[in-house]
Amino acid sequence: MQSKSAILAAAAVLAALASVPATAQPGQASPAQLTVEAPAAALAARQGLADFVRQNLAEHGAGLPQGFVFDVAKAGDLAAVRIGQGVPVYSVTPQQLLAADADLSRQMAPTGVWRFVAYLQQRPVGLVTVEKLDGRWQATSFGAIGLARNLAALQTAYGDKTRFLRVYQAQSDFLEVAPAGGGKPRFAALTSAYESLQLKRQADGGEALLDGAALIEPLRAAVRSNLARFR
Repeated sequence: MQSKSAILAAAAVLAALASVPATAQPGQASPAQLTVEAPAAALAARQGLADFVRQNLAEHGAGLPQGFVFDVAKAGDLAAVRIGQGVPVYSVTPQQLLAADADLSRQMAPTGVWRFVAYLQQRPVGLVTVEKLDGRWQATSFGAIGLARNLAALQTAYGDKTRFLRVYQAQSDFLEVAPAGGGKPRFAALTSAYESLQLKRQADGGEALLDGAALIEPLRAAVRSNLARFR
């Protein structure tokens, strides 16, 4: 029989692996519904950021602690942080990935979670994550400096014809990029996907757009491996 400490440790590792918010299950929200959600989610992000700033200024005063969740060093900088444009988080389920007809662009669906890059002037300093809990949009987490930088850079490179995809059970993030002239979308892998799936970068260190079909097998392998660890 496992000890209580072993059970708790396994549960903690499993939670960290999945990192799936309570509402983050792929659904069937339409583009029109997302358009309606966007202002309410943005308002919650701004209000959540304001509360976060007030709380930390009251707790830390003029000097913020080392390793602060946003990439700011001074209270004045924290007070000047503003919310940028938000993106709804899409995902696919393990069952969809493992099915014979897996297709990322066709099957990715909104999770009910939004992420907003927080900026100090033009510099991304972190993310604000927003979810609808008990019928009300709320900011639920702050931080993820590296992801904020990565996401902001790719959005700048590819414009607004993009969708943010997080495959929770593979610990991998992507930006789906729709060609300006139409055609099949391709995917820009974020750092998490390069690390989790051991994807190869271009010789010059750049990040090429990838065909969704080429990502299916690496994602399947990661999902199978991660899920098998906790059976």
